[in-house]
Amino acid sequence: MNLIYLFADQWRRDAWGLYDPEILTPNLNRLAEEGAVFDRAYSSCPLCSPNRACLLTGKQPGATNVFTNCKPDVDAHLKEDTLCVSDVLKREGYSTGYIGKWHLDRPDGRGGWDAYTPPGKKRHGFDFWYSYGTYNDHLYPHYWDTEGNYTEISRWSPEHETDVALDFLQKNREKRFALFLSFNPPHPPYELVPEKYVRLYEGLREDGRGLLSGKSSAWAPHPEGAGDPVPEGFDRRTAVRQYCGAITGIDENIGRIVSWLKENRLYEDTCLMISADHGDMMGDHQLISKHIWYEGSVGIPLLICGGGIRPMRTKELVAGEDQAATILGLLGIPVPACMDGMDFSPLLRGEPFSGHRSVLTMAFPNTGERIREYEAHGLNFMDFGWRCVVTERYKLAVNRGQQYGMEPQTYLYDLEKDPGENRPIDDPEVMEFMRSELRYWCRKNRDFFMEVRK
Repeated sequence: MNLIYLFADQWRRDAWGLYDPEILTPNLNRLAEEGAVFDRAYSSCPLCSPNRACLLTGKQPGATNVFTNCKPDVDAHLKEDTLCVSDVLKREGYSTGYIGKWHLDRPDGRGGWDAYTPPGKKRHGFDFWYSYGTYNDHLYPHYWDTEGNYTEISRWSPEHETDVALDFLQKNREKRFALFLSFNPPHPPYELVPEKYVRLYEGLREDGRGLLSGKSSAWAPHPEGAGDPVPEGFDRRTAVRQYCGAITGIDENIGRIVSWLKENRLYEDTCLMISADHGDMMGDHQLISKHIWYEGSVGIPLLICGGGIRPMRTKELVAGEDQAATILGLLGIPVPACMDGMDFSPLLRGEPFSGHRSVLTMAFPNTGERIREYEAHGLNFMDFGWRCVVTERYKLAVNRGQQYGMEPQTYLYDLEKDPGENRPIDDPEVMEFMRSELRYWCRKNRDFFMEVRK
């Protein structure tokens, strides 16, 4: 069995025609009919680098050394000796490839947050390499190849990366292959997308209820000191059209890959997983970007198809670290004991399965200045930030602050009655249950978030 793991950066769960018919994703919609859709997939930490580390290592965010984005002022990066799913696949004889955004190494002084990942242990078992650290000019991307050669391209990155992916597949079609393809869009800048996709969203209905209409169900103001407020002058309507245009373009390129697999009679022998590292608030709760516990930020798409996967749609709760274990389970490879995640492959095969009662998503103080402030007061910054536990119906978010001195905030939501998370509820019985779930996860993760007092 082969593997293609394809993920887009900052793609929120509901920005898909399956959930919002105004968003044009015909290829993904067809694949949803053929495969398994997880309606309740979550980012374990809604930032690029931390959840990427979860996806690869099968570990929860506090155990990867990637507690925030890999950037110049903090020592957050994926360590060479950390076992990744790609290391396991390489050991099992797969021809492995990585294409697109990596963002798991410490910036190397080339400017901004970008980084070159040299051949060797830092590539974690990937034979073929066509990647970069993080660089957001989607229309003029650059890459380092397997040998370390640098190249600049004048083409929208998902189109070019799909060309490279198809070439990799063609060259490895007689082998067992495992390809990871990481698209940077729809990550900002939103406007860096071919205009042909944006034009598809002209003349939108004003009476719609989805992302494009701007009439979201998530309207309540965000808590003070949490998230990224919408900046002055932000043209949400234009940005959403561009954002959805990028998703339509990604859908088109996914269709190219699926067409190749089917034309070459490899679709039934290839497990295709499609997901994201986190979402984008896109104006919900008057916020943009991510790094907050609302569904627009932590809710991600997850579709698994091909490889004989039986069609299904499930509300089982799945976290970022579960995906590595599930990949190995689907390929019939034992899951290493060092991985924290749950293997969902029995569910996908129609076997008896008992999933999560709850999942945890989290964030930590994320700048050098904030980290040093906690340390100056004799505190471990990893015990702070926020934690959010989600069950089938409820969500509990406890915010102890991204910076020292903030008073704790607690929010309990009934997602069944209030999917927009607008009205925190006051229910002592539910609160105690949800706190017990949060304590369970903290104990499991050796996280002192619920115990430390400042």
